[in-house]
Amino acid sequence: MKKNTSLLFLIRIIKLLVGILNLSLTAKYFGVSLEKDVWLLAISVILFLDMAVWGPINETFRSKFVFLKGEIGEAEALQKTKSLLFFTFIISVGIVCVVSIYPQILSKIIAPTYSGVQYDGLIRMIVIAAPIMLITQLSAIGISILNAYESFFVPEITGFITAVVNLVLLIFLAPYIGIYSLVISYYVGAVLLLVLLFVQIRKLQISIFIGYNDIKFKDFKIFFLFALPFFFPYFFGQVSGVLEKTLVSTIGVGNVSALDYSRKFTDILTSVLTSVLFTMLVPVLSLKYIQKKPKEFVLNFMEIFQLGMLFLTFVITLFTSTSLSVVSIFFDKGMITKDTLQEISNLTIFYSWSTLAVFIYLVFGVALLSSDRSKKYAFWGVIAQIISISLNFIFIKSIGIYIFPISLLLSHFIVGVIMSFYFPYKNKRLTNVFFKYVSILVLTTSLVFLINKFVNFQINSFLHIASNSILTLIIIGLLAVLFNLEEKHTMYAYLNKFKQKCRDF
Repeated sequence: MKKNTSLLFLIRIIKLLVGILNLSLTAKYFGVSLEKDVWLLAISVILFLDMAVWGPINETFRSKFVFLKGEIGEAEALQKTKSLLFFTFIISVGIVCVVSIYPQILSKIIAPTYSGVQYDGLIRMIVIAAPIMLITQLSAIGISILNAYESFFVPEITGFITAVVNLVLLIFLAPYIGIYSLVISYYVGAVLLLVLLFVQIRKLQISIFIGYNDIKFKDFKIFFLFALPFFFPYFFGQVSGVLEKTLVSTIGVGNVSALDYSRKFTDILTSVLTSVLFTMLVPVLSLKYIQKKPKEFVLNFMEIFQLGMLFLTFVITLFTSTSLSVVSIFFDKGMITKDTLQEISNLTIFYSWSTLAVFIYLVFGVALLSSDRSKKYAFWGVIAQIISISLNFIFIKSIGIYIFPISLLLSHFIVGVIMSFYFPYKNKRLTNVFFKYVSILVLTTSLVFLINKFVNFQINSFLHIASNSILTLIIIGLLAVLFNLEEKHTMYAYLNKFKQKCRDF
């Protein structure tokens, strides 16, 4: 499992790099401008609707499908999935129609201070972006179905291909049609992903394209009711996201874009973690729980938890020590001022640390979801969002834009730690591992920070990032030996292979 997870991580990281390159080009062509703000607000509110309505079902589908498959057999589970697909399509089409007819409702929610040209531009962009909800949702179910059949890598590779197509279209179209190049590239990428996913489903002979003569609403209700507890945290989560955009839009033009640039690195990183956790861990842990194999449940959980913590140690240390270099490479294109670049750099550091809290929240949430404790996960998910929303409203005037990463970190860390107490199997080793890996994170970041204080690596941005990456890996390796981590054996194995290849050469 660790090998498959590592490979999935690698594929997602490559896709992450394409996403960051896309972000860099967006900064080059549009900077921090009104048209960029309008696009971000429009796509955010459409995806808000998608996640608020379908997010809970998407998150719980893999687990519920595994349970159904074990209880009533594959054929019946697939028949119920067809009902889910049918009603998802019908409801999504209805929502898209309402949004297209009454876009002003969403416009007033997402940007209450907009008027004149700003308001007209946002209305037009919401109408254009509305169908994205339908395409995105069908793709989400397609990926979930493939994952339920242990097809993990094809959806990721397919997503990578569409990301590259998206990037190429942006390069060619941006100089000619401006901000609408983002719209077209997004649509082409989304449609291509959907088509490729359905081709793979057909190739695996998963029979969801035939037999729609026995569609039942009660079968759709099975998935809906299983996901019902999660509608509350998802609703509050999406409300928190919309309120964030709303609050930022009130403190000046360009701030929405600046915040988006600063958190984009960690948003992509969080999507990597979320994808891996829900793709790999939920089906495996759900099966171990059904089979009543607590030792294997804990073992699989610990493998992913430890791997994730080491990955975050590298990423957080790197962003903390080289954030300005990273931001300069991707965003210093002449469209963004030096002061704004520095602000984006500072925010990036804050957001990088928030990924630790989000990971802790997600990994223990997955453990609860996979052990039929979804109501507890849902309840604490709501609490996390309420804490975040409250902090944003209370401190927006005194702390300013920095409150958003701080509230994300505090709310998810507090709730993540609380959820760890509900872990289905009592295991003292889990607590010890948690403190050990957090200690390694703090030590690694501190050592790299101190070394950077005494040694000037900033010959240029690329060398700064490269030198700190090597330094971070060396320190993590030394601490792995010092703390006697299990991963040191994997490290020794790779070193031995490298030595053998050198001898052969």
